[in-house]
Amino acid sequence: MNEILMQRARGLQQAGRLAEAANLYRQIALEDPAQFEPLYSLGMIAAETGQWEQAQQFFGNAMRLNPGFAEGWCARGLALLQLRRPEQALPCFEQALALKPGFLDAQSSRATALLELKRPADAVAGFDRALAIDPRHAISWNNRGNALAAMGRFDEAIGSYDRALALMPDIPQAKENRDNALFELKRANRCPPGYMRNLFDNFAQHYDETMLGRLGYAAHLHLRTLADRVLPSMGVPWRILDLGSGTGLVGETFKDLATGGRLDGIDLAPRMIEAARGRGIYDDLILGDIETVLAAPGPRYDLILAADTMIYIGDAQPTFRGVASRLVPGGFFLFAVESKEGEGWEQTPMHRFRHSESYLRQLAHDTGLDFVDIMPCTLRHEASVPVPGFAVALRK
Repeated sequence: MNEILMQRARGLQQAGRLAEAANLYRQIALEDPAQFEPLYSLGMIAAETGQWEQAQQFFGNAMRLNPGFAEGWCARGLALLQLRRPEQALPCFEQALALKPGFLDAQSSRATALLELKRPADAVAGFDRALAIDPRHAISWNNRGNALAAMGRFDEAIGSYDRALALMPDIPQAKENRDNALFELKRANRCPPGYMRNLFDNFAQHYDETMLGRLGYAAHLHLRTLADRVLPSMGVPWRILDLGSGTGLVGETFKDLATGGRLDGIDLAPRMIEAARGRGIYDDLILGDIETVLAAPGPRYDLILAADTMIYIGDAQPTFRGVASRLVPGGFFLFAVESKEGEGWEQTPMHRFRHSESYLRQLAHDTGLDFVDIMPCTLRHEASVPVPGFAVALRK
């Protein structure tokens, strides 16, 4: 009877009818508690549906019945990794490898657990053992790069990410991790989007308090001062786009100009979007990277603003081009940057970027924007030291 039920349960599971399959597996397990397969299968269904605590419990119960099943130990270890319990996952992978020494997934996952336990050197050695089993295992190359990056060996990490991408070009983690390593080496053209998303998601809850109270942030106010100087008619409604809208400080500063017009914002941090939405001043808030969003077809605006945004971009040409495509003729682009003497742009020790006036003037010319005005200003303070910048006005 149980075998007939097992065949039905397997068929339902293969057909993706997971809830029905799970009910049958539970029935079988109740009728015969000594059976290993229904418990293991329940663990697989729980893992497939993201119920990791249930998965690791089912796998644990299954392994008590069949401790010689290497795949079961590995599966429990993977569930524990998802639960961020690497100290419990590690012995599971080691048990799997004791039973099956050439088990690639267990070897690679063991190294991942070591990395999460902040043992990067041991992790690199583990990934090397995994890659000796299969040199084409892209996930191991990517995670090996993460272990090398954790030790500050960013050049070597880039080599590992390159191997991962050569084997699996569409693996997003490797591309993002490679960008982060280049950024750490000061070889990046901008802050990586993933780095920015994590930074500002973690910053969102206390952004206003920290920026305004502790750092004396004032870029949004400088942009309004510049707007008062250069905008031709402050009384008409404007269609405004706020790049890097954050919690909405810029939108709050310019909302009066958008009355009767439109105020939209773009930000890549979901929690920043939530905070800005809470102000109730934006017509639309777009979750995404500004370069990507500006490059796509979309509405055009009379005024585009970027207060605390351009300081995270080194090569500003893609942003300028996107802005030019989204401005109506005669429309304005007002933005703030940290200022640099001489030529070009550079990455700062604080992982931001500063730009020279000559660079901004040339880039405006190259992208079809007229240079209208530039205003030296202090953007914020760090360790009680003013951070010098420019507020800049361009016109299409």
